[in-house]
Amino acid sequence: MLKTLKKFIPFLIMASFLTTGCSQTGTTSAKLIPQHGTSGASRMMDRTEVPVYMGSVLDVSNKAKVISIEVGKGAEAKTILVKFDDKTLGIEHAVAGHASIINYEMRGGEPWATDIKPKLAKLPEGVTEVKTADLKSMQDKGEKFTLVDSRPAKRFAPSNLPGAINIPVDDFKGQANKLPANKDELLVFYCGGVTCGMSTDSAGQAKKMGYKNVRVYLEGEPGWIKAGNPTYASKEFVSKGNIVLVDLRSAEKSAAGRIPRSVTIPYATLKDKVEILPQKAPIVLYSDSTDETLNALKDLRTAGLKKVSLVAGNMDGWIKAGGETTTEPVITSIEWKRQLEKGEVSVADFLNVANGTAADAVILDVRTKDESAAGKYKNAISIPLDQVGSRMNELPKDKKIYAHCTTGARADMAAKELNKNGYNTFSLVGDVTCKGNDCTIAN
Repeated sequence: MLKTLKKFIPFLIMASFLTTGCSQTGTTSAKLIPQHGTSGASRMMDRTEVPVYMGSVLDVSNKAKVISIEVGKGAEAKTILVKFDDKTLGIEHAVAGHASIINYEMRGGEPWATDIKPKLAKLPEGVTEVKTADLKSMQDKGEKFTLVDSRPAKRFAPSNLPGAINIPVDDFKGQANKLPANKDELLVFYCGGVTCGMSTDSAGQAKKMGYKNVRVYLEGEPGWIKAGNPTYASKEFVSKGNIVLVDLRSAEKSAAGRIPRSVTIPYATLKDKVEILPQKAPIVLYSDSTDETLNALKDLRTAGLKKVSLVAGNMDGWIKAGGETTTEPVITSIEWKRQLEKGEVSVADFLNVANGTAADAVILDVRTKDESAAGKYKNAISIPLDQVGSRMNELPKDKKIYAHCTTGARADMAAKELNKNGYNTFSLVGDVTCKGNDCTIAN
């Protein structure tokens, strides 16, 4: 009888687990968690039920303590405002232009970030990573490979790695003819850093097309720049872009022939003239000396200018590439104005409403309560950015809305949120300062 019971002991234990479950202290039973931005897909998350937003961070306002994140793709993409506070973990991973995973909880009907992690790009099967030092070494040695920038053309044009070609991931099949015919040739893809999935997506598509030697430079353009390496502007961007083009050569050499639109600032005087360079302008440098342009690039980056690139091959490279030159009088003064982007309101149109000379729009002040109390436009509607989601019913839908803050970042976030909900909103980009009802705009 005892022997018979022993045979059934394993089955009795299994039945006990099936009916009562396996319980451990401090562990919550696993549940599926809805993942926004993954086409309805769900995944397991730390065995706890935690709502998550996964997508690209559009902007972060430290004043309003709000993160704007885009989840989903294409027509299903949505912009969501998520609040954060001093208890939010990993806030350093919320960086505009980078992909993030935001764990959140609902408070008063609004999402509050509890923990933020970078959403790292994942290498496709059969694809390996190349590091910054290795890529630089490959270029210095003249190794044969095709370097592909997977970003959109407007991101490639101002600043791209030496020798790179542009095949945007969204049109990979349409521009795949730019790739070498030899499927054994090494391909290296890159984009905007370790959280950017465009390069890994492109690499996966290349593998499916039969390319056998595919790698990804995950650190991308940010890693390349961080290591002190130069980036270059496209020929069209140098010719037509809204830039400050700087000729580092002497006035005599510039007079003999230079790139049209360039401003002559001899390298010897550059450090003394850094302050006259507009901080928000893309700056492109060229000379007839590689050492000179590399030193100038380093100087400007050290001075805090972030949008600096070079003309490929300097003056000789420009001429060999078929670029135009001019012998018109040398220009030494900088005249640059920022061009309006989609969704922005001009200063003139904004002021017409602020001054009461136009009635087709209203002014929305999305600064904090304390900022508005210190000074604001007399006829502005004040709704702090973190309250826009809950108070948008205070705004008219039959008029345009011109949103402003102190620089434009919070205004842009508010505009995206309002437009998503059926409002016709534009943001003002400019430095707004107010004392009482006396406000000024500098851009």
